[in-house]
Amino acid sequence: MKILSEITGGTWLFKIDAPEQLKTLVNTVLAGGRINEETPELSTFLGEKQFDESTGETKLINKVAYIPMVGTMTKYSGMCINGADRICAEAMKAQNDPDCIGTIFHIDGYGGNGDAIPLFQDIAPKLTKPRINLIDKALSAHYWVAILLGQYNMLSNDLTAEVGSVGAQYSWEKSTNEIIIVRPPESQEKNQDFIDALAGDYSALEKKLSPLAKKFQSSVMESRPGVKIEHLQGATYYADEAIKFKLADSVGTINDAYKWLLAKSEIQKLKSK
Repeated sequence: MKILSEITGGTWLFKIDAPEQLKTLVNTVLAGGRINEETPELSTFLGEKQFDESTGETKLINKVAYIPMVGTMTKYSGMCINGADRICAEAMKAQNDPDCIGTIFHIDGYGGNGDAIPLFQDIAPKLTKPRINLIDKALSAHYWVAILLGQYNMLSNDLTAEVGSVGAQYSWEKSTNEIIIVRPPESQEKNQDFIDALAGDYSALEKKLSPLAKKFQSSVMESRPGVKIEHLQGATYYADEAIKFKLADSVGTINDAYKWLLAKSEIQKLKSK
């Protein structure tokens, strides 16, 4: 029911030329189905195996958490999908694990419910261990989450990996039927922005969206020094341009991401001495 509530009342930040992903989510939930056959495994640990002679067991050293964020982002978990609530809990679990030196966030998504963003904003200051984003697609809401959680954006390849779609917009299908709206004298402002839009005046909706778009842009510029406002107006960028415009840092594999965390962890240790 939480997912259904998100669909009907959420503020969705989504790359609009990929609507089928969201359409499938909506139709499946409304039909009472499940998004996946089972809830995907949320997090695992990577590291180097070492034999402990004192216990006779193999243990993982230089352990890092691997947390995937794949597919449409939702605020709540359910319908066999992992929402922001569960992802944030896993991120904090890694932060509080004394044996974990950092986290890889594997991001591959076109966006999702903007109502999930405050959950990530809440935990971001609490994450003090090294963190890196390994990105296939980080578009719209997924890019916002990436710059909140990670310290470094590593694109997984230089062919199809993509970031951007920073901004906000409304989109709906124009009805072919006449829409009749009745309001009492006490409710003359109720849904006025929508009524104006039906009449072709979109100024109220534009004004409503503007603060969200500005906060998105400000968040990116704060987290990514050197990014220019002209590159935060909704366009998307593949690896070369993403790195050139300072929206990403490099291209690499999961092994490269792991090595980055090891190096960052060592630097952090030296600074703390």
